[in-house]
Amino acid sequence: MLGVVVAIAAVGAVSRSTSNTAACSPISNSSTPATPTGATVPSSLWWFTMAVSPTDPNSLVLATANGLYSSADGGKTWAATGPKSVDFTSVVQSGSKLLAGGVKTTPTTSPVIRVGLHRTVSTGPAVLAASSNGGKTWTVIHPAGGPTSAVQAMASDPANSSSVYLLTNTGKLYHSTNGGTSFALADANLGIPPWAIALTQGTQILGGDMDGGAHQSSNNGTTWSTTPFTDLRCGKMVMEYAVQPDSPTKVLMTSIGILLSTNGGKSWHTALKTPVMFGPVAYAPSQANTAYAVGFDGSIWKSTDGGQTWNPVPK
Repeated sequence: MLGVVVAIAAVGAVSRSTSNTAACSPISNSSTPATPTGATVPSSLWWFTMAVSPTDPNSLVLATANGLYSSADGGKTWAATGPKSVDFTSVVQSGSKLLAGGVKTTPTTSPVIRVGLHRTVSTGPAVLAASSNGGKTWTVIHPAGGPTSAVQAMASDPANSSSVYLLTNTGKLYHSTNGGTSFALADANLGIPPWAIALTQGTQILGGDMDGGAHQSSNNGTTWSTTPFTDLRCGKMVMEYAVQPDSPTKVLMTSIGILLSTNGGKSWHTALKTPVMFGPVAYAPSQANTAYAVGFDGSIWKSTDGGQTWNPVPK
């Protein structure tokens, strides 16, 4: 998988360290692959992002290199849904609907490629789709002014979910004020490597990637500052973000394990200490203290206290 080492070691106990900026002692990896004891997600070369239905905290949509999958029982079982032959990288809530984005693929398309010192989704034509029934069915959309190149990430404003930002794998940032009906180019170059983005409050944007670490901007991405952060392997891996719907200063970030910020991404502490790399993470809009996350060992986890502690979803 193009330079990506999947961590499949056993998951450790919950940890609430106060900071991830102190001197780092790398977490050890087990030499023996571990099998998740709880429910698992569909097999894929890559799991990108996840969203929860606006009305049902047990209805999930998972974006993968193999397309979209939906679950009606909180991640215990899954079914394929949506357009085929699409590497879906993004799913966000916008009003009463869900928006998904990605890139059209072929059988030989790699889900992630290296571009210089960083990684992005593979190059190709953009695909956008919408669902008005919590992800059960999808319709391909062609919004005016939308991107033509691969969709890397999307994020909706927690204060106004009709405001949606879309990032391409080339670093172009688009903005929609009408829930994805149309887009306008907001920035021709984001200024940081394109991977994951999140909106917290006001003009605050978070951005991070697997190689360059965590960043924040207080002026809609015009300028960026580095957020002090070291992952549990003493690196700077950022995989995905999730912003709590009723408290936009509370943000989850996946990396090696799961991290939580209570100040809009200015600092982070470990919520789930584990050698496993985590990717998709999402809060439930209708039940704000409920959150889900997916590990790259195929496991799926749930929190019922806003992301402070985590347990595997049972089979």
